[in-house]
Order: sequence, then C-alpha cells, then structure tokens
Amino acid sequence: MTSIRKISFEPSEFYSRQIVLPELGQEGQETLRKSKITVVGVGGLGSPSTLYLALAGVGSIQIVDQDTLEITNLHRQLIYSLEELGLPKVEVAAETIKKINPSVHVKPVADNLNESNAESILSGSDCVVDGLDNMSTRYLVNRACVKLGIPYIFAGAIGFEGNVSVFDPPETPCLECVFSGLDDASLPTCATRGVMGTTTGLIGLIEATETIKYLTGIGEVLKGKLLFCDFKEMSFNKIEIFKQPDCPVCSKDSHTVKEVKKPKHTWLCGRNTVNINPPKPMDIQIEKTIEVLDREFKVIRKSSLAVIFRYNGDVEMSLFRNGRMLIKNVDDEEEAEKLYRKVLEKLGL
Repeated sequence: MTSIRKISFEPSEFYSRQIVLPELGQEGQETLRKSKITVVGVGGLGSPSTLYLALAGVGSIQIVDQDTLEITNLHRQLIYSLEELGLPKVEVAAETIKKINPSVHVKPVADNLNESNAESILSGSDCVVDGLDNMSTRYLVNRACVKLGIPYIFAGAIGFEGNVSVFDPPETPCLECVFSGLDDASLPTCATRGVMGTTTGLIGLIEATETIKYLTGIGEVLKGKLLFCDFKEMSFNKIEIFKQPDCPVCSKDSHTVKEVKKPKHTWLCGRNTVNINPPKPMDIQIEKTIEVLDREFKVIRKSSLAVIFRYNGDVEMSLFRNGRMLIKNVDDEEEAEKLYRKVLEKLGL
C-alpha cells in the first residue's frame, strides 16, 4: 500500500539555492516576486524563457499567444506534451507554470497581438520578453514598448544561430534602429530553414537570464549590445549597436510613425494557417457553442478558452471565447473569411 504525502510549498526552501547567491540574496528574490512581466509568444523561445522565469520566482507573468499546439512544436517547446495537442498554448502553459511554481501568478492571454490591442496588453509590465517568430509583430511590440517606456528583451533564433539584446530607449537604441524594414516574406522560417530545439532553448535561457539581471540589477545587461550566437561553431560575439538619429520610432522627431504594414489577417509562420479577429468584441459561451457545432462538425478538442473542430474535411478551426478564429489548411484570406462567416451564422452571432 502506497502512502500519499501532502506536499507543502515553502518559497524560502524552493528558492534557497539562488537566494544564497551574493549577487541576488533575499532582497533580489523579493524584487523578482514583486515584478510583473509579459512574455509575447510561448513557442520555441518563450517556452524555456517562461519556464525558467517562473522557476526563478518572477511574481506575475502574463503570457500572450494566439496559437494552438501542433506536433511540429514539440521538439523544441518543452512546456507542452503530446496529450495537449490542439489546445491553446497559453492555457496549457499557464497550467504547467502553476504546477512547477504555485507561488507565481500567471495570466494567459489567448489573443492576436495587433495595432489595436498591443499597448493595452503590454501596459503595466516591468519588461516585455520576446518569444516571437516574425518581425511584423516584433515591430508592434517595439513601438508599444517605446511609447509606454517599457524595456524590451529581444531575441531571435533559427537553425543553429540566435541573437539577444535589451532595448530600452532613450538609453539604448530600439529594435528599429538596428533591424529596420525587414519583410517577413523574405526571411527564413522554422519551416524553410529549420531549427534545432537546443538553439531556441539556449537563446531562450539567455533571454531569461537577461530578464532576471535587468529586474534585479545584477551585472551588465545587453543594453546597447547585440549578442550573436552560432552554436554550430560554438561562437559568441557581442557587438555595440547605436541609436539612429532619424529612427521613426525612438528619435526626437518620431512623432509621425509610419504604420506597420500588415496583411488584413495574420498568417502564422510557415503554415497555411490564418488568424481572423472578430468584427466586434464577443463573449462566446464555449459549452453552448459545442452543442451547436457538434450537430454538423466534428469537435476534436475543447477547453475553457476555445473549441477546436473540423469543418468539412481537412479544414481545422479553433474558435476562441472572444470570437477570434484560427483556420488551418486554407490557401487564401477570401476562403478563410467565407468559412468564418459561415460558422458565425450557424452560431447565430
């Protein structure tokens, strides 16, 4: 007969091995507890970053991601497992964080970060951590952070390479001082170039370390520096980066910022999956919605945030509580919009 032992959680014991660090100590641990951060994107980069920031004791972590879990994610996104395929990433990630460190307050935001909501989502954060896989959303995050005065812990990774920096204008350049005018259509993706799981893991952990250092004032963070990592050659190079006097975002004359060029809807990186935002705010009752959808379609997963179902064959749809929808295995926006409208009509919305 196996006895069941009730497990008690004692923060001082949980963090004891890092509190003993003279660079951190009890004061630094308390600073982490009082910190509030936002991780945008909980994929290859955001997954390890979020895990280790939670384990370090960052008190409040908001995680933002529009996507659901796919099998191609799992070789590098260690916060998830096979049993959770199809579910909203933020929902699964939040549950994992609660299990590994119940003292952390985690807020999942299953939304598409865009021009209309970026500032409201990021507002109040002590820093923003980059877990993204595209430049168009990074530009939105950068501009919101500059306007709100929030430091942006930037990272990118592909193949065997990655880079990290800390953007904190006016003390430092912003993202667009260094990487301006990049078009996602011309950049490699995980689907075209490929990526090692260890690459995103290592870069994500460097990013998490920079976040901890920034929050607690330990050592020198990568302000005004860009760290290049080539894990194939195992080389690390740190170069200085500089503010651009004519930067449209962070210069003194940046009052008229050009709009970030984005498609009408957001296509997810390297896949025939499109995100469609609702024409107006909604509050969909998931359980009632399932009853209607189950009459005509095959409901394959459900959660507190979304219902996932198949629409006539290979098309997979994920309908979220706020009316947002991910449509997988479609070729163009016109087709996606048509399918979206059909589903809303069937639901009487």
